[in-house]
Amino acid sequence: MSGGEKIEMIIDCDPGVDDAVAIMMALTQPSVNLLGLTCVGGNTPIDNVLRNALRVLRVCNKPSIPVYRGSAISLVCLNHLIFENVHGSDGLGDVPDPDPPSLDLVQSEHAVHAMIRMTKEKPGQVTMVAIGPLTNLALAIRLDPGFTGRLKKLVIMGGNTEGSGSMTDAAEFNFCMDPEAAHIVLSDVRCPTTVIGWETCINNRLPTEWFKNNMPQSRTPRGAFMNAILSDHHLKLNLGTVPDTLAMAVAIRPEIVLKSLTCPVIIELGGQVTRGQMVKRVMNTERLPRGPEVEVVICCDNNIFKQLFGDILERS
Repeated sequence: MSGGEKIEMIIDCDPGVDDAVAIMMALTQPSVNLLGLTCVGGNTPIDNVLRNALRVLRVCNKPSIPVYRGSAISLVCLNHLIFENVHGSDGLGDVPDPDPPSLDLVQSEHAVHAMIRMTKEKPGQVTMVAIGPLTNLALAIRLDPGFTGRLKKLVIMGGNTEGSGSMTDAAEFNFCMDPEAAHIVLSDVRCPTTVIGWETCINNRLPTEWFKNNMPQSRTPRGAFMNAILSDHHLKLNLGTVPDTLAMAVAIRPEIVLKSLTCPVIIELGGQVTRGQMVKRVMNTERLPRGPEVEVVICCDNNIFKQLFGDILERS
């Protein structure tokens, strides 16, 4: 980021432990101006998501950043599954909060309307970082087809690059939770778009030992909070990775990307086993429609990743 240019950012999220860390990563960077958190049901039910977003802002001493309630369930499926075994019953690892924030602090404006409004107020300036199911973005596109055309950039944590999943054998959690939404977004997006898939997060993770060696040394409230929510339980279940933080790192420091592939992608909607899988369209065939090209990240610079994590722990 040159010349002190600010990243005007909206984070669409479902905190979630890794969402919480990604939000903290954004808030520790002077280059980021966080316009708001738009929330979606995913890692935990929507009321927990909202409380967790407010809790993270309080820990970071940023209570004035607005939080918006978005969709509680996916576009089509009614059996909205929650991964409580990963994120705890409250979505933040069941770390006690003696003074939980009131949902009265949540804005009255719906998240989707807020996203549309903010992009109209700052056309061509807003970077959207989507680290939950893509339900809110799909609804925004359907309400306002020009929505993504007003974004400067869209960065998505979701999907997969090698056909292996985190929710099912073939599908990553965010895309599997709302495949139709992922299909709408990646078929209709009209801005530069970068996708960081599940296997990319696994292949570019920091060693568990790095967290164990560095988190306890932090003397900041953020560091203590991250140490509490990133328990051994969470790190082991996620194979030592904190997926949403890699997407945030790419949004903040694009030079972190060492290798990527630019191509259309398609989301499987009908397969019994593969529903929600992201497939890279690298073959030149006309049998299926080709959507807009997106950047699919393959490899990142772990030194930059460590720097951004270190800023969460130490930067005041």
